[in-house]
Amino acid sequence: MSSVTNILKLRLLIISILIIAILTVACGKSEVPNLIEAPTAITPTPIVKDVIEELVNESVQSDSNDQRDNELNAKEIERNYRGINDETIKIAVIKSGNVFQDIEIGVEARIFRLNENGGINQRKLEIVKVIDDTGSEEILKSTVEDIVDQDIFALILLSTATSQAVTDILADNNFPFFGWGFAEGFCEPNKWGFGFNGCMNLATSAANDENFDTSSLRLLSIFYGRVPQVVSITTSDSAGTAVTLQNETLWGDNLVKSIQLGDEISVAAILEEVDSLEVDVLLLSIGLDTTVAIKRELIDNFSGMVVDDVTYLPGILQDYEMSAKLEGGYVFSQVPPQEEYRGATTEIMTGLSQIAGPQIYSQAISVGYWSTDLLVAILNSIEGEVNVKSFFEKANIEGYLYNPEFSGGPCPIQTALSHQGPSGGAALLQVRGGVFRPVVNFNCP
Repeated sequence: MSSVTNILKLRLLIISILIIAILTVACGKSEVPNLIEAPTAITPTPIVKDVIEELVNESVQSDSNDQRDNELNAKEIERNYRGINDETIKIAVIKSGNVFQDIEIGVEARIFRLNENGGINQRKLEIVKVIDDTGSEEILKSTVEDIVDQDIFALILLSTATSQAVTDILADNNFPFFGWGFAEGFCEPNKWGFGFNGCMNLATSAANDENFDTSSLRLLSIFYGRVPQVVSITTSDSAGTAVTLQNETLWGDNLVKSIQLGDEISVAAILEEVDSLEVDVLLLSIGLDTTVAIKRELIDNFSGMVVDDVTYLPGILQDYEMSAKLEGGYVFSQVPPQEEYRGATTEIMTGLSQIAGPQIYSQAISVGYWSTDLLVAILNSIEGEVNVKSFFEKANIEGYLYNPEFSGGPCPIQTALSHQGPSGGAALLQVRGGVFRPVVNFNCP
């Protein structure tokens, strides 16, 4: 894998850690307009091939395709019953506990509800291992190498150490894994990783403009037909270039300026860049620490909206000083926010109450719940015997439309296509009165 791809993967994993859905607050009477279609005034900029080639090592992608040509040939997949007997279907959970401390609680909540309602063809789903890799690639790799040889059917994986080497081990052993699809292993050419919100890897989506993440277009809802004038502010590394490319493609002529800043990111430099421009929105993608450091001053000195993608964090507003720094600012969430208190929130909270779990749930609990929900949905859709081969046929050959049908829940995805791009769900929240308040409800494209 190229060094560029490695840097991009690390940046995307950091972003995935920081986009969260937890806080104990009341929603108030904030406006919650629905997502509207992009007005025709937006004329997306075509993707430039040489930029794509910088972000995606095509030779690595080609080699990976060659190695997995036979994955799509279900005839060559063994009809084995690994992890499946007459009574149970066994799964494992791997997490980076320093970041995703309680993912297994979300998994347990979904499993309890399943088993109370008859399980999967009278089989109970059972967690047989919960392993903390502490964010170590070495521990994760050795753990995965061990798990694929055990009597376990599938894995719920939420680790900051997830790499292509790790997901290749799972794929090479026909081992399904589920989680939050930021790592490239949830994307093409791998057919064994399933993100509850699809393939979120930016390098993969950059290679196909039709699969771009359209989260930032939620902003169109609150401008009621007028397309806002936007400035994109990112870092100058390859990950920042990928975000810039995405914003330029989505916003087209309505992206007034793209600013990529080096190590020294200052409010003065940003304000100088936008001083003479007619701008409605600053889109920040500069990392958590830098965002927190400069967002207050930007809010105070910029008349429009200051929107970032990282500050929706569990408990962050409980600290008075931190709350004051973020007051009045906006943030995207790609996980259904608890603050909306809609059907998806009720679904999780009911499950948590049945296992005496917390009623204020973290991002990790949410990811664990919806990842398990996707696994359960695919297994329940299999007609006849349940085994590794029938799972693959249903998920990747026939395809299954996963549609939770809860308001505010994950967006529908066709499992056979889920490795090609994101499902696109997102919400927009504002910090008002020291709490996160939904401005645009979690919605799907």
